[in-house]
Amino acid sequence: MHLGDLFGDGGFDKEDENVSSGDVQSDRREALLNNMLSKARSIERAAGLVMSIMEKNQQRMQLDDEDRLVIFGTLANYRVRMEDFLQKFANPFTYNSFDTVEVHPKQRMVDDPRKACVQVREQKNMPAYDLFAGYILGLLNDEVTWLEESLGPLRNTLMDLYGLVPSPLTASLSAHLADKFDGEFDFAQDTFTFEGTNGWKWRIGFGNPLTRGYSLAYQKPRQTWWTTMFTDHLEESTGHYTLCGFFEVVEHLSECPAMLKTAGDWECDPILLRTVAKDYPPLAKVLTRNVLESSDYNPHEIYTFYDEQVSESQAETIMRLDEQVRHRAWA
Repeated sequence: MHLGDLFGDGGFDKEDENVSSGDVQSDRREALLNNMLSKARSIERAAGLVMSIMEKNQQRMQLDDEDRLVIFGTLANYRVRMEDFLQKFANPFTYNSFDTVEVHPKQRMVDDPRKACVQVREQKNMPAYDLFAGYILGLLNDEVTWLEESLGPLRNTLMDLYGLVPSPLTASLSAHLADKFDGEFDFAQDTFTFEGTNGWKWRIGFGNPLTRGYSLAYQKPRQTWWTTMFTDHLEESTGHYTLCGFFEVVEHLSECPAMLKTAGDWECDPILLRTVAKDYPPLAKVLTRNVLESSDYNPHEIYTFYDEQVSESQAETIMRLDEQVRHRAWA
């Protein structure tokens, strides 16, 4: 029977029937098999690469009694459950990323370690073991990789582990912040000072164990003293995401006060915005003209970044600051 009798004359022609012939399909199956075997050989070579890395770094990469890979980095110790990775490799459709890695202090392994999700930049057609090789090399060379933009979860975990006091992080962190923000730590005073815009300087204080957050202060051009904005930035601000962690605070304030002139409450903390404006006439004038004198302005209806209205006490703080901003703008 001609295939056209089954599917209609328009469905198959002579060429279609030839494609379905035994010889053509045999050639295609052989090509598919060769392709799969080539992939398998690539996987085998990549697995050999992983073993080679472990052998060359056997003093810093060891398997414990549960076959978990322990990596002794420069900044911390890491433990990876190899069985979890192998299960994902056996069935790649179950999950497309690594589980979290245990992060232990440099000096010891602890019973309740912190955990971080470490992502590796994958490339097209990269064998899974090549990906894993990049993963363990990244952890081995953590003093370089932890400051990469894509490794925010690891960076935050390490900061949570050690804080800002002198630690294994200090050398690479200090060099990075000095290069990017012209910043400098003063561990005798527990402060970090860095450059903002318009000649401003910012100072973060991190030495008070009785506060959850940092103290934040600024120094304007030709000003010899420091003006304190917050003694505990987490308690005294609205909790805006730009102030949620050390790196976020530094990144945000390094662009201030210039960026505040075009930023709304959605883009920055409304209390920080007004605290700066009451001491910075150019910002006070812009804020008064564009926001405070608006007919529909209501401090109680300001929303935080998390789409929640500010609390009653925060609204009262904003109202008090608004009066000081208006006074500065009209002075």
